[in-house]
Amino acid sequence: METVFDDRSLVIRSDGANILLVADLHLGFHEALHQQKGVVFPSQDGPMLHRIKFLVDKYGTKKLYVLGDVKHEILVDHIYNWDRIPHFMNELTKFTDVSVIPGNHDGNLSALLPRNIELLDVRGHLIADGTVGLVHGHAWPDPDILHASLIVCGHSHPGVKRFRSADVPDIGRPKRIRYAGTLPVFLRSSLDRNCVREHIGVLPLGEESKAVLLTMPSFNKLISGGGINSRGSEMQGPLFASSCVDVPSSEVYSIDGLFLGTVEDIANQLNEMIK
Repeated sequence: METVFDDRSLVIRSDGANILLVADLHLGFHEALHQQKGVVFPSQDGPMLHRIKFLVDKYGTKKLYVLGDVKHEILVDHIYNWDRIPHFMNELTKFTDVSVIPGNHDGNLSALLPRNIELLDVRGHLIADGTVGLVHGHAWPDPDILHASLIVCGHSHPGVKRFRSADVPDIGRPKRIRYAGTLPVFLRSSLDRNCVREHIGVLPLGEESKAVLLTMPSFNKLISGGGINSRGSEMQGPLFASSCVDVPSSEVYSIDGLFLGTVEDIANQLNEMIK
């Protein structure tokens, strides 16, 4: 089995079948930003459809899994949800088979989905002959998911905060460290499956306890993510809150698969920078 990072998506190649995964579309997020900030942001519906179709064609995938938070507004009775989401999801089905694992923003999502889109269990779904488990990340997984050697989730929107030095010697301005935005990233972590089993009340198994947890960034380009390298930052969801995930030694990758270092190394670099 091979995994490929490309444009905030994950492609899983297994036995000749390529599967495309995206997470956290948050359709309607630009509307929420407009209401909060008073600034008009472009809709991401069209660009996301174009990007997904490009990835489907590029890798020849036959199946798309959306790992939760299709919509941004949690309640279904929002005008944007009814105006745009059914159309968006129907357009997806024109070039790929689609299944959705509901996230914490997907209340009553079934009312908005075309009948040919499969809505899966909120506690997760197994693919690739049971070797890969898919979850959104806001709920404890089904015990069967813990048999997978690779578990993929969304929900936390991981990102790395960037800073730059601002220095204007001509006017005598001393060097200052300024925030320069957040880079969305993938996080590859070690997950203790027996730790999770203990928290959900399931007996530990004799098999290897460690699995790989891969946390995806939001596919929506308006969402850069939270700074995993900031002091006091925390990943979201019970898997992280339970301390079953080794966050400091987690490997950080860019949206196109470039290894950036571990969370601990990147955090230390930031803390050294801002002393």
